[in-house]
Amino acid sequence: MRECKGDSHDLAYENTDKLALCDVGKSPELVQCIEDLPEDMPANDSRVDLIVKSLFEIDTHPIEKPVSLYDLNELIKGNIAGETKISIYEGEWPDMRAIPESDIPLPVELFVAAPMIKDWREGRVSESKGGKSSRDIIRQYAEMDPKTSPPIRKVDIVVDSDGGVFLALQGDGAHRLCAAKMRGDREILCREISVVRLN
Repeated sequence: MRECKGDSHDLAYENTDKLALCDVGKSPELVQCIEDLPEDMPANDSRVDLIVKSLFEIDTHPIEKPVSLYDLNELIKGNIAGETKISIYEGEWPDMRAIPESDIPLPVELFVAAPMIKDWREGRVSESKGGKSSRDIIRQYAEMDPKTSPPIRKVDIVVDSDGGVFLALQGDGAHRLCAAKMRGDREILCREISVVRLN
């Protein structure tokens, strides 16, 4: 699991309780799907389709406020039983090639965290990008067609041994994720995905 860079003293979040995460969704079927996954798997592996199908069948209870990504990573990093990276490439170097249409749709409602995001509508309260506030950037993205928006990158699918599931964005695309939540989108395209199994 990637460590989130940032100072936790600057982040004030309400929902860092482990129980808040367990309430997002459960899927005992998903636990079986990911039981014997290798460390690396191409995006066109048939098991990826099973994982995605299981995620969209979960009865979700989305959290109102995002949790601190830093605190989330600190909470689970000592409990990781295994991790599988889903790659957009197949084959071995130097014959590796990109898999066509390998971006993977994941359920928006299962996301609980993104870098520095304190509120799904407000975004990063104390930071601006190109002179615009997070709120303005999110609104701008929300007005765009989600089908033409680039995928968000570095997403963890976190599954505990009881079937509790949630998603965390570790990398690029936090404002696009917020816009998808604001629009009420069912799915968002993702790449550089890891399946993280907890003890």
